[in-house]
Amino acid sequence: MIRTLKHLTYTLRTGLATINDILANIDSYYISWSKVKTDKDTGLPLTDADGNHRTRQLNSTKIELKRIQKRILALLMSHVEIPTYAFGGVPNKDNIKNAKYHQGNKYIFTTDLRSFFPSISHNRVFEVYCDNGYSPTVARILTKLTTYKYQLPQGVPTSTLLALLAFKPTGDKLYDYALQHNLKFSIFVDDITISSKVDFKHLVPDILDIIVSAGYKISHNKTHYSTKNPIITGIKCQNNRIKLPQSTYKRMSKLPKDSNSYKGLIMYRKRIDSNGE
Repeated sequence: MIRTLKHLTYTLRTGLATINDILANIDSYYISWSKVKTDKDTGLPLTDADGNHRTRQLNSTKIELKRIQKRILALLMSHVEIPTYAFGGVPNKDNIKNAKYHQGNKYIFTTDLRSFFPSISHNRVFEVYCDNGYSPTVARILTKLTTYKYQLPQGVPTSTLLALLAFKPTGDKLYDYALQHNLKFSIFVDDITISSKVDFKHLVPDILDIIVSAGYKISHNKTHYSTKNPIITGIKCQNNRIKLPQSTYKRMSKLPKDSNSYKGLIMYRKRIDSNGE
């Protein structure tokens, strides 16, 4: 494991002077903007209690920092243990396979972790690096290279994996709880799904307590307990098939058929119709 700065710069194929320059001028390496949040089922803008559009802050990084972050991501992916219950930001898994994982279970609980990325502090990211074998000195530099304004920035290459690793202690508790009660549990980025063939509504308070007691917040308007054709990570789950929800077909009908968006949704629908293969 990487214990020294010399080993770190060699692995990231960059110099310490370059890293120090980036960290000294970190604001100039980030581009941030706000995006209106939309309902995952209808595509309509979400509003707050005052009727204002709800937004999320997205970030991208400029070439040199993005290059380093991609190398950090590759480094982490090469040796960290990815939980089997994770479907977001994981090779060969996606939202379709996440939905299919729960197909056939009648009772479905879904919830969304509110402001998931910003809720993960630079201190928690530092702990993630230390927990995975990096020395405190190296972990400190890696934390500075992958956090912004003391939190995990949404939209940069390393954030989805780091968010998953930060959530892992809580995810492991949910996974163990699910096993004890014959439930299926998965997480797709910030979307949590738990399902069973038998009614487990009485267990939902315990599930929520595991999440909230760890310091995470849930989106109450995205928290549902369903028993018929639930929408899981944007996919309609029926007993013997998965399909696009009707709201997505309505969005498709409004798109020009020669547009890239329409063609992309057609390909997406074909993957769903073939059960995600």
